[in-house]
Amino acid sequence: MLNSNQKNNKLGALYLIGEISTTFLLASIVKTLQPDFSIFLILFFRYLFCLPLLFAYAIYTRGPDFLKIKNIRGLVLRTGFGFMGLITWFLAISKIDISLATALLMTMPIFITALSVVIAKEHVGLKRLASVLLGFIGVLVLLFPIAPELNLWGVVFALLGALFAALMFVYLRILGRSDPSVTTAIWYNSTGVILAGILTYIVSGFDPIMNLANPNSIYFLVGLGVFASFQQFFLAQSHVHAEASTLAPLHYLSIPFGVGVGILLFGEIITMKFLIGTAIIIASTYYIFLREQLES
Repeated sequence: MLNSNQKNNKLGALYLIGEISTTFLLASIVKTLQPDFSIFLILFFRYLFCLPLLFAYAIYTRGPDFLKIKNIRGLVLRTGFGFMGLITWFLAISKIDISLATALLMTMPIFITALSVVIAKEHVGLKRLASVLLGFIGVLVLLFPIAPELNLWGVVFALLGALFAALMFVYLRILGRSDPSVTTAIWYNSTGVILAGILTYIVSGFDPIMNLANPNSIYFLVGLGVFASFQQFFLAQSHVHAEASTLAPLHYLSIPFGVGVGILLFGEIITMKFLIGTAIIIASTYYIFLREQLES
């Protein structure tokens, strides 16, 4: 019979698998909408339609204190890095294959290790530094020789997405020590609505009535926001029910999910170069995870 801790770990793992599945559902919607909508407009509606469920859940669980926050500095940094991370991720999947963007996003632990040396002045051993170097070699294998059809801006956006996601997760974990995740999610998404609306107006003008004239577009945009609510809930609950060390290896499920979505929905072609480069990146990031477990 399973003990409580094992049950919690299994539940946390199921929540994380739900979060990964929802992430690629969102990516598919974005890639479908992108030819007809600007990324900033898609981002605006994603943040807007994400809020109703978050408000309902926050009021239900926290009552009148649902907007109270303690760590304001952490919230500002988490919001800024999260916003930049989502913009660059959306831009990446609009310009390159979802499978390639996913593989490049898996460099996030590599960036976290590198940032810990530069920003936090942490001591990192030669083995972990070597694994960071190996990870970047994996990126080079993925990209070179550069095919004429490869959009280099898409690659840049994917790597920036990994960098901003790494920074966002650092501050998300700090915030989790003092503030409920649903409250930080409300502040983050509310700020996202404002910033994405401003960017949409500056870049292409903003006419929500015109943009919602097509009923099919309404379904996709509302779905984008609703599923984003569930994605954030699944992610938060996975860390409530299981330790980060238990969940970390499951993040590698993003690779088969990304490959599957790319092949089945968008006709992407997987090459041997992709498989080798991705394997090197996974080996590098998994080694970093193992070293962190030994050191802790």
